[in-house]
Parts: sequence; C-alpha cells; structure tokens
Amino acid sequence: MRKTTIALFGSAAALALTAGTASAQDSTDEIIVTATKRAQSLQDVPFSVNAQTEEDIQRTGSQNLEDLSRNVAGLSIQNLGPGQSQVGLRGVSAGQIVRDQPGVKEQVGVYLDESVISLSLFTPDLDLFDLNRVETLRGPQGTLFGSGSIGGTIRYITNQPVLGETSGMIEGNINYIDGGEEGGHVKGVINLPLGDKAAFRLVGYWTEYAGFIDALREGGGRSKDVNDGQRSGFRASLRWEPTENLAITPRFVYQDVDVDGFNRQEVFNLFANPFTTTRPAVTFNENEQFLLLDEQFRDQTSIGDVTVELDAGPVDFTSVTSFTNRDILVSRDASALTGSVSVDLGFPDAAVLLPSNLKDRTELETFTQEARLASDYEGRIDWLLGVFYSEIDRD
Repeated sequence: MRKTTIALFGSAAALALTAGTASAQDSTDEIIVTATKRAQSLQDVPFSVNAQTEEDIQRTGSQNLEDLSRNVAGLSIQNLGPGQSQVGLRGVSAGQIVRDQPGVKEQVGVYLDESVISLSLFTPDLDLFDLNRVETLRGPQGTLFGSGSIGGTIRYITNQPVLGETSGMIEGNINYIDGGEEGGHVKGVINLPLGDKAAFRLVGYWTEYAGFIDALREGGGRSKDVNDGQRSGFRASLRWEPTENLAITPRFVYQDVDVDGFNRQEVFNLFANPFTTTRPAVTFNENEQFLLLDEQFRDQTSIGDVTVELDAGPVDFTSVTSFTNRDILVSRDASALTGSVSVDLGFPDAAVLLPSNLKDRTELETFTQEARLASDYEGRIDWLLGVFYSEIDRD
C-alpha cells in the first residue's frame, strides 16, 4: 500500500506561546515540560520523558498518535482503525484487541492538558492540530496521574489563548492511497483578544479517511474501500486573567468520528475460504475481507473543563474541573462468529448461514475534580500536595 500526500500550509501570523502553560523552545533549544505538574526543563525531570513539540509534529507530518509513536522509544500502537487504536508503553497495555471485556482498566493514561480522557478500548483518537507538544512519560505514573497509568502517561498539551494577539493558521491536505481512494483534511485556528484581560481561541478540523479495504460479498459481489470515514471537531477555549496572579480557562471540545468499516485483512472466513465444499472457494488477496452485513464505528465525544491557576507567592494553586460525555457504537458483522458456534449450541445446520449483527454500544459520563498546591520558591525540596475525585458512569 502506497500513500501519496500533498500538504498546503498558510499562516496569518506567528502563533505565540502562552506563559504559564510550559511550552517553548528558547535560543538554547531548552524544552520546558510539565511532566511533574510543574514547569521545568526536560533535562531536570527525574524519569524518562519524550516531548515532541509543535515543530516536530509539523516536520514529521504526524496526523495521529500512531505517527508520533515512530519517534518515541517504547511507545507502540495497535491500529484497529480511527478512534480504536490501543496504546502500549514499555510493553504494558490493556492487551485487548476485542471488545468482550469492556470493564478492564486502561494501563496507559492519556490526558488532554489537565483532563484525563483515557478509556479502556476506546481512548479518543484526538486530532494533533494546534498542539504545543505531546509528552510521553514512560514507566508507572500513578502518583501524579492515577491508576490508569501503570505503563506510563501520554499528555496532549494544546496551545492556549494568547492575550493581546490576533493570529491564525490554515492547513490543508490531499492524499491518495494506491489501490484505495482519495482523502484529505482542512484545519484552522484563530486567536482573538477580548480586551486587555481575556482572549479566545477556536480550533476546527475536518478529515476524510481514504479507504483501502475491499469487502467480498455473498454471490461474488465486491464493496470497495469499506474502511473509509470522517473525523470532524473543534476546540473552543477562553482565557481570562482578571489579575496578574489569577488565570481562569474554560474550554469545550467536541469530536465526531464516523467510519464505515474496519482495517481488517482476512486470510480465512467461515463463509469464504479455499477449503469449503458447499460454497465457492475463495482465496483472499491483500486488503480484502468478507462481509455478509455492513459494519460501522461511531464515536461522539464532548469534553468540558475549567482550569483555575492562582499564583499565591510561595505557593501555586491549581484547580481542574472536567466533564466528559461519549456515545460509542461498534457495529460488527458477527456472522462467522455465531455461525461457528451455532452447531455446538444445538442449533440446526441452517443456523450456520444466518447473518448476525453485533452492536456494541458504550455510553460514558465522567466527572473529575482535581485541586493541588505546589511550592514555588527556591529551596532544597520541591513539594506538591493534591486531591483528586472521579465519578464514572459507563453503560
């Protein structure tokens, strides 16, 4: 499979980096990260951290976490299609590529800035546009990032609204997969000042996934490029600084992923294989599968959070309130699965040929509240004290 890409970039002004969000590279190429929930040089972090900056993401043309993983030692991605990739760090992951055990806790934590977004089997496949950096924290991070970070933590750090600056950027892409179809994306960001003490930032994106998997059908038919789909969404954030020591940042994130099929290549199917004697023999070629029923993946994600940062002299106070709502549908052609066990369960032989649709629905509501105090003075000991509350309702 060969993919050809054409990218178009345009900028109205250079994007500034917001002080207090731990971001930039200075003239000595020092990278500032917040892996310990305080701003410090990457070289001073006492554990293994990889930080890919916005420039790194643009230079490598990375569009998702799988692209980024190629430049991060110890990070591996099991690609099950948009919105379903499983993350592993240093060989530790949930270890699931099926959805029959939805209660298993994720083993690699994923954060969007200060808000936890990881979910076993269904960690959101967020767009990387207008990110300041992506931090990969290897090894157990349970002390600061909770029980879902046994293998490590991945943090998407977004660009924050910049006070007193009007700026924007547009990015376009067209790509073609040899043996598949065309895809592409359009993305944009705008930063607007709202007086002297506030700023608003809006990011929007739309992506068309090019399909490349063909589905063989009953009676010799063929459906081409069944794994195509779309991803669209936006991030809207407001930063208000009523005083020099206080910053309040409410934000809303929405993303919709809708894919018509799965990145599955088959070599054997109960209804289509070289050994069948009751049906036409089938030998699969590359990028082919067999379907009796159409398949679909749909993930609608909404995230609302508010971050409050207060500089109280020798102590910094941070409060993060977050609410997540997700509606996920996985519709699979389970005909081969039910057909293979129907005889063992005592059903007549005719039941083997019955089409079967398995619809796996996940509805999630999550509320989290975190508050912490961190030392901000010169001394031999840096300390951080925090409390975290999480309430999850998953059906």
